[in-house]
Amino acid sequence: MSQPAGAVSQQRGANAQRNGTEMRAYTDMLTFHIGSEEYGLSIEHIREITKFKPITEVPRVPSFVSGIILVRGQVVPVLDLRMRLRLPGAGAGTRSRILVVSRPALETEASTEDEREPFGLIIDRVNHVVRINDADVEPPTVLAGHESEFVAGISRIKLAGEEVQKPALRYGPGLVAAEQYRIVILLDLLRVLTFEHGGSMRF
Repeated sequence: MSQPAGAVSQQRGANAQRNGTEMRAYTDMLTFHIGSEEYGLSIEHIREITKFKPITEVPRVPSFVSGIILVRGQVVPVLDLRMRLRLPGAGAGTRSRILVVSRPALETEASTEDEREPFGLIIDRVNHVVRINDADVEPPTVLAGHESEFVAGISRIKLAGEEVQKPALRYGPGLVAAEQYRIVILLDLLRVLTFEHGGSMRF
């Protein structure tokens, strides 16, 4: 059973709101886990979330391409996001999901989100949609790790309610957050989906 992206949130993409005399920009992000780390993607590019299902393997593809699935009658290539980020491998669990995403548009493209190619991304578990202010995003230069080339930024999200009672420090790959914040690694989806296959670039 799958969830349309619209059911996750009614707002898509970047927005702006007036706060007194200050203009504040923000983006609604779907957050999810791969291992112990939390990642985020703009809901603008997410078509739906589906439970993990059997994947048909295809020959002569990069190791991080798990194969293909059918989504509403359309063939969708599936990437193991853990392997794409060059993280230690792990099998699918009961909470694993496939995020069906649309490739972000290139600067020269005028196509709509639904007209661009869909891809599936295997993740360990879905969290929720959060609104992230631009002011709370740091450049990925602070990140240490193999996956840094796929990172658009690092976000700090203030903890609320029961979350504040969690351990005083949370460690990420080369990062430490004080207890009132948690760290979300924001991925550059276009870079994640751009790779070489058969001697040509695929995206």
